[in-house]
Amino acid sequence: MTNFIAYSDELKDLQWDDFNFETIQINTFPVLEDPNHYSNCFTFRDTLLEAVTKRTGKPIFKLLLITPDNETIHHFYGIGYLEGKVVYTFEIEKTPLFEEWYATILRDDDDEDTHTLVSTIYDFSKNGYSSQPVTNLKNTSLHENTGAFIDKFIPNQFIAEKLAKEKADFLSSYIQLEAQINLEEVAQSFIALITEKRLKFNPPTNNDAIYTKFENEAGFPFPQIIKDFLTLHNGIDRCAIMGAEDIYKEWKQWKDCYDDWTQEELLDTYSTNKGKALLMYTTPYWIPFFDLQNGNFLAFDFAPNTKGTAGQIIRFGADQEIGYIEAEDLNALLKSLMGDEGDIEDNEWVYVE
Repeated sequence: MTNFIAYSDELKDLQWDDFNFETIQINTFPVLEDPNHYSNCFTFRDTLLEAVTKRTGKPIFKLLLITPDNETIHHFYGIGYLEGKVVYTFEIEKTPLFEEWYATILRDDDDEDTHTLVSTIYDFSKNGYSSQPVTNLKNTSLHENTGAFIDKFIPNQFIAEKLAKEKADFLSSYIQLEAQINLEEVAQSFIALITEKRLKFNPPTNNDAIYTKFENEAGFPFPQIIKDFLTLHNGIDRCAIMGAEDIYKEWKQWKDCYDDWTQEELLDTYSTNKGKALLMYTTPYWIPFFDLQNGNFLAFDFAPNTKGTAGQIIRFGADQEIGYIEAEDLNALLKSLMGDEGDIEDNEWVYVE
């Protein structure tokens, strides 16, 4: 029996005896200098992740640590979800050093004062740390439904193709890449804005290499209306309006976020925006071009909701649950930035040196 099992649809039907939880010793924990320091839990997590990576020779997407209780679970079990869709199962030997470090995690548990051990599932990843009592899984038990227990926590990377199809299917009916702008009107508004705010723009340049890079990554052409806008400039000094390279870099970061999340995680059915933008945190068809800083942007929207229009300008980002309409189109946005109109204050888009 092996500690390594390839992930498949049949995994959830496997039972405890189909897995090998071989005991391993992890002795790479550093000296515990301050048991009450807030960073101990992250050091504990990172040490376990590194130990499993070194032992298996494979990068790890996620690690579950299942801790003992007073009745049913009496050992520390680990389940690693590895690159290549491989599940690695093991038990951690309770060395004095491991127990000393685990005690720092236990201090944060609600039941510490009663000295009652509650079996807990710790969910660790490179940028993630969460926990919940095993009793949250009402119908799934580590010992009685082992495969189903493991299957419940599979990382998105294991089912990337399925998740990508779900997201593509959802967006397909909304995509509208053929948005139009009146470039002459946009140019007039742009020049008026630059003049009024005394801004200095970078002259336009050949962006073909960036457009090709975008298209290879996105799977669709770089939208023509943004190309047209970039014939007027390549970014503006000390200003939120971005050039081609910055547009691509920011879009790529949000595309990576979109790829990592499930459709369920991206969709927000609690918020409203008058049906003009999709109720989503981000999509690859929102292309940021205006940096509000602190992780928030204005973007061209090429997958509008049923009451929206292609090329509308939306506000989205780290502080937004969904996209919200900022302007009907680029020309309307540029006009709103002049004088005292609009909701965007100067300090949001004209940066102070």
